[in-house]
Amino acid sequence: MEACSLELEGGLRWYVLRTKPRKETVVERRIEDLGLEVFLPWLRLRRRIGTRYRWVLSPLFPGYLFCRLDVVQSGKVARYAPGVKDFVKFGSRIAEVGEDVIQAIRDRCPGGVAEIRPRPYRSGEAVMIKEGPFAGLEAVFERDMAGSERVAVLLELLGRQTRLVLLSEMISRI
Repeated sequence: MEACSLELEGGLRWYVLRTKPRKETVVERRIEDLGLEVFLPWLRLRRRIGTRYRWVLSPLFPGYLFCRLDVVQSGKVARYAPGVKDFVKFGSRIAEVGEDVIQAIRDRCPGGVAEIRPRPYRSGEAVMIKEGPFAGLEAVFERDMAGSERVAVLLELLGRQTRLVLLSEMISRI
């Protein structure tokens, strides 16, 4: 069996490190402690925790983070940092990320946090209720409720349309 040797080029470049599951922040701290530049973009989203929805931060790219380094000088140190699985590679080449790509992601992540809003529903659009006593039923989107994260939908019940007010997370597109 032939050993696979990596093609390495010197110079400061951005690379992607693959981390162990849910170890992105640990790796970020370790790599920063080594004096290397790290970029770990976050995503703010609402998750159901128990019976309530809460805003939480989650990595934009779970299991990955960006690191700027000279792979010839610091590659081994970064690769063997606790929590790191390996560099992302294509064949025998460690994948590089262009400075323009990193800048584009940073521009879309003010303060390091991306806020991705779901595409708004249109009045009259068919939706599926995902949770609660009406879970699994089809409804018609009526409108967003002013100043809240709730929506009004129309549900066909007993031969007539009935308005329900639900949390926006409780419906999805069909």
